[in-house]
Amino acid sequence: MLTKHNFKHCSKSILAAAIGLAVASTASAQIEEVLVTASKRVENLQEVPMSISAIQGDTIERIGATDFTDIATSVPSLSLRSSGPGRTKLNIRGISAATGVASTVSFYVDEMPVSTISSGSSTSFAQAIVDPKMFDLERVEVLRGPQGTLYGSSSMGGTVRLITRKPVMEEFEGKVAAELSSTKDGGLNKTYNAMINTPISDNAALRVVGSFTDDDGYIDRVNSVTNETFAEDVNNEETVSLRATLRVDLGEDTYIQPAVFKQKTSMEGKPNVDGPVSMTEQFAEFDAPEPFDDEFTMLNVTLGHDFGFASLLVSASQLDREFTNVEDITGAFALLPFPAATDSAYSDELVELDDNTIEVRLSSNGDSALSWIVGAYQKDAESDAGYRMQRGWQDVTDFGLANTQKFQKYEETAFFGEVSYELTDKLAVLVGLRSLDYDYRSREENWGWAFNGDQDQAAANVRDEKLSGDELNSKLTVTYNINDDTQVYGTISDGTRPGGVNRVIPRSTDPAQSVGFACNNDLIALGVDDPGIYEGDKVKNTEIGVKSMIGDNIRLNGAVYRVKWQDLQQVVTTSAVCGNNFTANIGEAESTGLELDFTASISANLNVSAGLGYINAEFKDDVPSAGIESGDSLADVPELTYNISVDYVIPAASGEYFVVGTYNYVDETLEIPGTSNTDVSGNGIDSGNVRPDYGLLNLRAGYTSSEGWEALVFVDNVTDEEAIYGYNDAIAFTFPVTDPTVRNRPRTVGASISYSF
Repeated sequence: MLTKHNFKHCSKSILAAAIGLAVASTASAQIEEVLVTASKRVENLQEVPMSISAIQGDTIERIGATDFTDIATSVPSLSLRSSGPGRTKLNIRGISAATGVASTVSFYVDEMPVSTISSGSSTSFAQAIVDPKMFDLERVEVLRGPQGTLYGSSSMGGTVRLITRKPVMEEFEGKVAAELSSTKDGGLNKTYNAMINTPISDNAALRVVGSFTDDDGYIDRVNSVTNETFAEDVNNEETVSLRATLRVDLGEDTYIQPAVFKQKTSMEGKPNVDGPVSMTEQFAEFDAPEPFDDEFTMLNVTLGHDFGFASLLVSASQLDREFTNVEDITGAFALLPFPAATDSAYSDELVELDDNTIEVRLSSNGDSALSWIVGAYQKDAESDAGYRMQRGWQDVTDFGLANTQKFQKYEETAFFGEVSYELTDKLAVLVGLRSLDYDYRSREENWGWAFNGDQDQAAANVRDEKLSGDELNSKLTVTYNINDDTQVYGTISDGTRPGGVNRVIPRSTDPAQSVGFACNNDLIALGVDDPGIYEGDKVKNTEIGVKSMIGDNIRLNGAVYRVKWQDLQQVVTTSAVCGNNFTANIGEAESTGLELDFTASISANLNVSAGLGYINAEFKDDVPSAGIESGDSLADVPELTYNISVDYVIPAASGEYFVVGTYNYVDETLEIPGTSNTDVSGNGIDSGNVRPDYGLLNLRAGYTSSEGWEALVFVDNVTDEEAIYGYNDAIAFTFPVTDPTVRNRPRTVGASISYSF
């Protein structure tokens, strides 16, 4: 019988065997060159002195990845915390985005920076990245380590870039694909994709990509008293996605490229289970639907011109995003001095985001010893987030339990540049700087029973704060080419993100005011007066890496690093009754680790790739107000991650058969900072502070014809592993009788067919 331990042992053995086979392989096998634009110019992956994972679009389609979550666990040193589609937060090298108004990993779609401000709440989904469908991608690039000089604020851990395929001039082409599958404890899943590339004139082409996903749920909503099933498969997902890009050549040296990307995701319920009681059920007093809708539109116009000595690029982008989220909080009646609930009570969330950016940069051309890039950047972002706890509370409080309206405005201006100079044929030095300044404003209104008794919005508690900051991010890289196939480099770099403003936390000495009374006691116990403004935080990264080709068929890249995180923003938890966690700067942390990326073309028909990441991320200070001691671990950071992928092809007369297997392992992580045996009984986490390790095995086999047809069958999550992506997943309250736990999709079996023309 295969167990998780056996898979871990087996996967390590496969990696060792693959390296041995690759070393002994014949010279006929060869790895294709990988081109990346991580440094904002086209370069060979092996020539960029940076720790990068580049996943080609053909590979993404081969393994059946439909969104970034599907490939995140295959990237060394990258981890995630997810609450479902459109609700994922990314961490790289242990720099975890548990809270704050800005992420620690910047996220791009082509030239569009789509990381934006959030509500600052540890449980709000506003901080999460958008979750675009990934059909017809050129590649995905994951840049590890601070990218403060070229990518600016909120790139403290790294940068993720989704590169779409662009219009092809003078060529008509297309692709259609359909997939059907069935999930254990669920129903039928359907996915349809289509792409068309068509010339419009001699100097213009249009590329349009559409996707439709209808994934059935696998979680049932169940009566917590009678075990009656209210509704089945409530966590279904329906996503419609449309992307269009037009390219017009205005001359031999100039082009303009407008693009639009629109997507809408709808779910009838949350992807939460009430573990550990059940991993396929969520319990409720009443049949209370919890729908979620996420809609975004991304617009971008890129203008490029080649001056000969240098190339100019101007990129203007706009992101509009709106999502609504509903949560059943009927259980709060049991925590508050109210009569028993007679029907469902809710928390309703509506968030509207508007983000506008423009970047202008000029980069040198040619093969001279000196190369450079200079640019300017401007961001103007607004967020309007509303939280209402009014539905279902009318019988006990006139103006709702707790209501919030929070408006935020963020403006950033930056100037940046990097200069690289080859001192000799083997030695080069790169220096980068980015000067940025930002202005941030937060106006928040809080009203309702928990904040100011039975008073309306006109009597709301108001916090209106502004803060400004300026930063100078730097980078120094020294590269030495041992020979044509091996490069070593050393980098010192830093990154920053802005500060923010906490909400007004209700306080009362009257036990009848349960929420305010609990919060008052919590803040006194923490030694905190008023958690208002928190400052920006920053990291300093020291890294040594190697990139090497062993013959034509083995690529081995690695890096070791140490990241010092100062004034880190972390969430400070309060009791379940208070329910008002807040953000504070709580000292210093340090993350040390290593990354390995291995690819081998063992033969003309067999390719193996593997990756490994090791992270030791811990606090360096005692912070009594946050319950932190020196040596405690950061939340959401697995110590060990590794992955193995095997792709085997069998040639046929008119095509080829193929078999693909992937195995991704993620070590255990903490839900909140501390240790694995931390007593979290007062924090609303019932399952414990440790999210267990997991390993996910996916298998695919199929046939590709020389005429453009492809058919395959697959099994995802072969061993039906339960991967926990988060405990205590709630907007407002957690209750002693429930523990919302977010898990992965169970075993899914399916088939797909596609045709390229």
